[in-house]
Amino acid sequence: MADVVSEIPEARLEVDIDSDPVAIVERVYQLWWHWANFELYVVSPSIPPVAPPIIIEPEIVSGTNEREFVYNIHDHGFKLTTSKSEDMYTGGMSMCKLFNTIEKMIYLLIERLKSGGIDEETEVQVAFGGHIIAQRKAFESVINLAHNVVVTNFDPGEWGENYLRIVKRLADKGYGYPPPAPRETRLVAVAPSFSR
Repeated sequence: MADVVSEIPEARLEVDIDSDPVAIVERVYQLWWHWANFELYVVSPSIPPVAPPIIIEPEIVSGTNEREFVYNIHDHGFKLTTSKSEDMYTGGMSMCKLFNTIEKMIYLLIERLKSGGIDEETEVQVAFGGHIIAQRKAFESVINLAHNVVVTNFDPGEWGENYLRIVKRLADKGYGYPPPAPRETRLVAVAPSFSR
């Protein structure tokens, strides 16, 4: 190996990059970002497991032939899971479709609570799993719910404090608080009009 490195300087650089632990961690993080996943566990109240899981596919948007801009959701009863894996090579680092899916998962959670007879005052404990950015999006959706949903394993830390400050500042300026999940995020294809 030493002979190759002395003869070809580029080989030495490649060896350094491959053995650099920071570069390896960055590559793993980039891979995880491309294949980001999210899990929403219901800790309390107890919900029986569903085996095999039910796969909830994107619904057709009313009035169109298009499907919702969400990924498939795997419903295990006590947990809902999703992943960017089907778009890993085409979606890149965009989290838009995953964020829409998380909004739908939160909506499904609330519908499940309502159908189970759980009122808004009853504390519901949930836990998150998956990519940190997906967990932040879920936290952002959960804190705006009318139901008493408590996340047991996610500490928003400094990011959460900044988020809450921004939301409060925008509300104080008259913009209001973000609406509960799922938010209407579908873009309407309209060309801008130009006027003089």
